[in-house]
Amino acid sequence: MPNRRVTVNSHTRVMPLKTFAIICRWCGNRATVESYPGRPPTLCSSECAIEARKDHDRRRKAAKKAGQPAPRAAVVAPIALPQRFVLWPSQVDRTLDRSLLGPFGTGLLGTLKTKADGRQVLGILDSLLAESWAVTVRWVVLECVRREPEALTARLAVALTPDPLRKEVQWQREVDDLRSQMIGQGRLNRSQRDQLRALGADVSNHVVGVQMRGLGEEEALTATQRVVAERELAAALVQLEALDG
Repeated sequence: MPNRRVTVNSHTRVMPLKTFAIICRWCGNRATVESYPGRPPTLCSSECAIEARKDHDRRRKAAKKAGQPAPRAAVVAPIALPQRFVLWPSQVDRTLDRSLLGPFGTGLLGTLKTKADGRQVLGILDSLLAESWAVTVRWVVLECVRREPEALTARLAVALTPDPLRKEVQWQREVDDLRSQMIGQGRLNRSQRDQLRALGADVSNHVVGVQMRGLGEEEALTATQRVVAERELAAALVQLEALDG
Protein backbone atom coordinates (compact mmCIF):
# COMPACT_ATOMS: atom_id res chain seq x y z
CA MET A 1 0.00 0.00 0.00
CA PRO A 2 1.53 3.43 -0.95
CA ASN A 3 2.16 6.01 1.77
CA ARG A 4 2.24 9.80 2.01
CA ARG A 5 4.36 11.75 4.48
CA VAL A 6 2.35 14.50 6.22
CA THR A 7 3.83 17.26 8.46
CA VAL A 8 1.58 19.25 10.83
CA ASN A 9 3.09 21.67 13.40
CA SER A 10 6.55 20.09 13.00
CA HIS A 11 5.09 16.63 13.65
CA THR A 12 5.64 14.18 10.78
CA ARG A 13 3.48 11.15 10.20
CA VAL A 14 3.40 8.57 7.40
CA MET A 15 -0.18 8.05 6.24
CA PRO A 16 -1.10 4.93 4.24
CA LEU A 17 -3.02 5.62 1.04
CA LYS A 18 -5.87 3.47 -0.24
CA THR A 19 -6.72 2.90 -3.89
CA PHE A 20 -10.36 3.53 -4.85
CA ALA A 21 -12.05 2.60 -8.15
CA ILE A 22 -14.63 5.33 -8.72
CA ILE A 23 -16.94 6.87 -11.28
CA CYS A 24 -16.26 10.61 -11.30
CA ARG A 25 -19.40 12.58 -10.41
CA TRP A 26 -18.33 15.40 -12.73
CA CYS A 27 -17.06 13.80 -15.96
CA GLY A 28 -18.68 10.37 -15.48
CA ASN A 29 -15.47 8.48 -16.30
CA ARG A 30 -14.17 5.48 -14.39
CA ALA A 31 -10.87 6.14 -12.61
CA THR A 32 -8.49 4.72 -10.03
CA VAL A 33 -7.68 7.27 -7.31
CA GLU A 34 -5.30 7.07 -4.35
CA SER A 35 -6.60 8.76 -1.21
CA TYR A 36 -6.55 8.54 2.54
CA PRO A 37 -8.65 5.76 4.09
CA GLY A 38 -12.20 6.80 4.84
CA ARG A 39 -14.93 8.15 2.64
CA PRO A 40 -14.20 7.31 -1.04
CA PRO A 41 -13.39 10.29 -3.28
CA THR A 42 -16.04 11.34 -5.81
CA LEU A 43 -13.86 13.25 -8.29
CA CYS A 44 -11.12 11.76 -10.43
CA SER A 45 -8.74 14.71 -10.83
CA SER A 46 -7.95 18.25 -9.74
CA GLU A 47 -9.41 19.51 -13.03
CA CYS A 48 -12.76 17.88 -12.30
CA ALA A 49 -12.64 19.18 -8.71
CA ILE A 50 -12.12 22.74 -9.99
CA GLU A 51 -14.96 22.47 -12.52
CA ALA A 52 -17.29 20.86 -9.99
CA ARG A 53 -16.56 23.64 -7.48
CA LYS A 54 -17.18 26.33 -10.13
CA ASP A 55 -20.47 24.69 -11.04
CA HIS A 56 -21.53 24.46 -7.39
CA ASP A 57 -20.62 28.12 -6.82
CA ARG A 58 -22.62 29.21 -9.87
CA ARG A 59 -25.64 27.22 -8.72
CA ARG A 60 -25.29 28.52 -5.15
CA LYS A 61 -25.16 32.16 -6.31
CA ALA A 62 -28.12 31.67 -8.63
CA ALA A 63 -30.13 30.06 -5.81
CA LYS A 64 -29.17 32.86 -3.43
CA LYS A 65 -30.47 35.47 -5.87
CA ALA A 66 -33.72 33.54 -6.16
CA GLY A 67 -34.00 33.27 -2.36
CA GLN A 68 -33.77 29.46 -2.43
CA PRO A 69 -31.37 27.06 -0.67
CA ALA A 70 -28.26 26.14 -2.66
CA PRO A 71 -28.78 22.94 -4.68
CA ARG A 72 -26.70 19.89 -3.88
CA ALA A 73 -24.01 18.89 -6.35
CA ALA A 74 -25.19 16.45 -9.00
CA VAL A 75 -24.07 12.86 -8.44
CA VAL A 76 -23.63 10.38 -11.29
CA ALA A 77 -25.18 7.03 -10.37
CA PRO A 78 -22.72 4.09 -10.47
CA ILE A 79 -22.79 2.01 -13.65
CA ALA A 80 -23.60 -1.72 -13.39
CA LEU A 81 -20.93 -3.31 -15.59
CA PRO A 82 -21.22 -6.59 -17.53
CA GLN A 83 -19.26 -9.52 -16.13
CA ARG A 84 -18.56 -11.62 -19.26
CA PHE A 85 -18.35 -9.02 -22.01
CA VAL A 86 -15.96 -6.10 -22.30
CA LEU A 87 -17.57 -2.69 -22.73
CA TRP A 88 -15.87 -1.16 -25.77
CA PRO A 89 -14.93 -2.58 -29.19
CA SER A 90 -11.35 -1.39 -28.60
CA GLN A 91 -11.14 -3.73 -25.57
CA VAL A 92 -12.03 -6.89 -27.52
CA ASP A 93 -9.29 -9.53 -27.69
CA ARG A 94 -8.67 -10.33 -31.38
CA THR A 95 -6.44 -13.34 -30.68
CA LEU A 96 -9.03 -15.95 -31.65
CA ASP A 97 -10.09 -14.69 -35.07
CA ARG A 98 -6.47 -13.91 -36.00
CA SER A 99 -5.43 -17.44 -35.07
CA LEU A 100 -7.96 -18.87 -37.54
CA LEU A 101 -6.88 -17.00 -40.66
CA GLY A 102 -3.35 -15.72 -40.12
CA PRO A 103 -1.25 -14.11 -42.87
CA PHE A 104 -0.77 -16.01 -46.13
CA GLY A 105 -2.70 -19.10 -45.01
CA THR A 106 -0.62 -19.65 -41.88
CA GLY A 107 -3.63 -19.70 -39.55
CA LEU A 108 -5.35 -22.82 -38.27
CA LEU A 109 -7.76 -22.94 -41.22
CA GLY A 110 -4.85 -23.04 -43.66
CA THR A 111 -2.98 -25.84 -41.88
CA LEU A 112 -5.84 -28.23 -41.05
CA LYS A 113 -4.77 -31.87 -41.10
CA THR A 114 -6.12 -33.90 -38.18
CA LYS A 115 -9.35 -34.25 -36.23
CA ALA A 116 -7.55 -32.68 -33.26
CA ASP A 117 -7.00 -29.62 -35.46
CA GLY A 118 -10.69 -29.70 -36.29
CA ARG A 119 -11.70 -29.80 -32.64
CA GLN A 120 -9.45 -26.81 -31.93
CA VAL A 121 -11.07 -24.82 -34.75
CA LEU A 122 -14.57 -25.71 -33.53
CA GLY A 123 -13.68 -24.58 -30.01
CA ILE A 124 -12.58 -21.19 -31.38
CA LEU A 125 -15.77 -20.91 -33.44
CA ASP A 126 -17.83 -21.58 -30.28
CA SER A 127 -16.10 -18.64 -28.59
CA LEU A 128 -16.49 -16.33 -31.59
CA LEU A 129 -20.18 -17.14 -31.92
CA ALA A 130 -20.71 -16.47 -28.20
CA GLU A 131 -19.05 -13.05 -28.66
CA SER A 132 -20.83 -12.26 -31.95
CA TRP A 133 -24.10 -11.15 -30.32
CA ALA A 134 -22.22 -8.75 -28.03
CA VAL A 135 -20.28 -7.38 -31.04
CA THR A 136 -23.56 -6.57 -32.78
CA VAL A 137 -25.07 -4.95 -29.67
CA ARG A 138 -21.99 -2.71 -29.24
CA TRP A 139 -22.16 -1.58 -32.85
CA VAL A 140 -25.90 -0.80 -32.66
CA VAL A 141 -25.48 1.24 -29.46
CA LEU A 142 -22.49 3.21 -30.73
CA GLU A 143 -23.98 3.93 -34.15
CA CYS A 144 -27.23 5.16 -32.60
CA VAL A 145 -25.53 7.31 -29.96
CA ARG A 146 -23.38 8.94 -32.63
CA ARG A 147 -25.84 9.21 -35.54
CA GLU A 148 -29.47 8.74 -34.47
CA PRO A 149 -30.06 8.71 -30.68
CA GLU A 150 -33.83 8.72 -31.17
CA ALA A 151 -33.62 5.26 -32.81
CA LEU A 152 -31.58 3.62 -30.02
CA THR A 153 -34.48 2.12 -28.04
CA ALA A 154 -36.14 0.52 -31.07
CA ARG A 155 -32.95 -0.79 -32.67
CA LEU A 156 -31.60 -2.13 -29.39
CA ALA A 157 -34.87 -3.96 -28.72
CA VAL A 158 -34.45 -5.74 -32.07
CA ALA A 159 -30.77 -6.50 -31.44
CA LEU A 160 -31.53 -8.01 -28.02
CA THR A 161 -34.43 -10.17 -29.20
CA PRO A 162 -33.45 -13.87 -29.59
CA ASP A 163 -34.02 -14.91 -33.20
CA PRO A 164 -33.66 -18.54 -34.37
CA LEU A 165 -33.06 -17.25 -37.91
CA ARG A 166 -29.95 -15.28 -36.98
CA LYS A 167 -26.82 -16.30 -38.89
CA GLU A 168 -25.07 -17.12 -35.62
CA VAL A 169 -27.75 -19.67 -34.67
CA GLN A 170 -27.43 -21.43 -38.01
CA TRP A 171 -23.64 -21.41 -37.82
CA GLN A 172 -23.80 -22.88 -34.31
CA ARG A 173 -25.84 -25.78 -35.70
CA GLU A 174 -23.15 -26.39 -38.31
CA VAL A 175 -20.47 -26.31 -35.61
CA ASP A 176 -22.39 -28.89 -33.56
CA ASP A 177 -22.89 -31.12 -36.61
CA LEU A 178 -19.18 -31.01 -37.46
CA ARG A 179 -18.21 -31.74 -33.87
CA SER A 180 -19.76 -35.19 -34.14
CA GLN A 181 -17.36 -35.88 -37.02
CA MET A 182 -14.28 -34.87 -35.02
CA ILE A 183 -14.46 -37.67 -32.45
CA GLY A 184 -11.33 -39.75 -32.03
CA GLN A 185 -8.00 -39.51 -33.81
CA GLY A 186 -7.05 -39.61 -37.47
CA ARG A 187 -6.81 -37.25 -40.40
CA LEU A 188 -9.53 -35.07 -41.85
CA ASN A 189 -10.91 -35.94 -45.24
CA ARG A 190 -11.19 -33.34 -48.00
CA SER A 191 -14.89 -32.68 -47.39
CA GLN A 192 -14.35 -32.06 -43.66
CA ARG A 193 -11.46 -29.68 -44.32
CA ASP A 194 -13.51 -27.72 -46.86
CA GLN A 195 -16.47 -27.46 -44.46
CA LEU A 196 -14.29 -26.28 -41.59
CA ARG A 197 -12.53 -23.70 -43.75
CA ALA A 198 -15.74 -22.33 -45.24
CA LEU A 199 -17.51 -22.14 -41.88
CA GLY A 200 -14.47 -20.66 -40.13
CA ALA A 201 -14.06 -17.96 -42.77
CA ASP A 202 -17.78 -17.07 -42.69
CA VAL A 203 -17.91 -16.74 -38.90
CA SER A 204 -14.58 -14.90 -38.59
CA ASN A 205 -15.32 -12.46 -41.42
CA HIS A 206 -18.77 -11.66 -40.02
CA VAL A 207 -17.59 -11.08 -36.45
CA VAL A 208 -14.57 -9.03 -37.53
CA GLY A 209 -16.65 -6.97 -39.97
CA VAL A 210 -19.19 -5.93 -37.34
CA GLN A 211 -16.40 -5.44 -34.78
CA MET A 212 -14.60 -3.02 -37.13
CA ARG A 213 -17.79 -1.03 -37.71
CA GLY A 214 -18.27 -0.72 -33.96
CA LEU A 215 -14.64 0.32 -33.51
CA GLY A 216 -15.04 3.02 -36.15
CA GLU A 217 -18.08 4.42 -34.34
CA GLU A 218 -16.24 4.33 -31.01
CA GLU A 219 -13.27 6.26 -32.39
CA ALA A 220 -15.59 8.95 -33.85
CA LEU A 221 -17.46 9.67 -30.58
CA THR A 222 -17.22 13.10 -29.01
CA ALA A 223 -16.43 13.35 -25.29
CA THR A 224 -20.10 13.96 -24.49
CA GLN A 225 -21.26 11.07 -26.69
CA ARG A 226 -18.73 8.78 -25.03
CA VAL A 227 -20.21 9.40 -21.59
CA VAL A 228 -23.68 8.56 -22.92
CA ALA A 229 -22.40 5.53 -24.86
CA GLU A 230 -20.65 4.07 -21.81
CA ARG A 231 -23.90 3.95 -19.85
CA GLU A 232 -25.91 2.60 -22.78
CA LEU A 233 -23.31 -0.08 -23.56
CA ALA A 234 -23.17 -1.21 -19.93
CA ALA A 235 -26.96 -1.47 -19.65
CA ALA A 236 -27.33 -3.29 -22.99
CA LEU A 237 -24.55 -5.80 -22.30
CA VAL A 238 -25.83 -6.54 -18.80
CA GLN A 239 -29.22 -7.25 -20.38
CA LEU A 240 -27.56 -9.46 -23.00
CA GLU A 241 -25.78 -11.47 -20.31
CA ALA A 242 -29.14 -12.13 -18.65
CA LEU A 243 -30.60 -13.30 -21.98
CA ASP A 244 -27.60 -15.40 -22.94
CA GLY A 245 -27.52 -17.12 -19.57
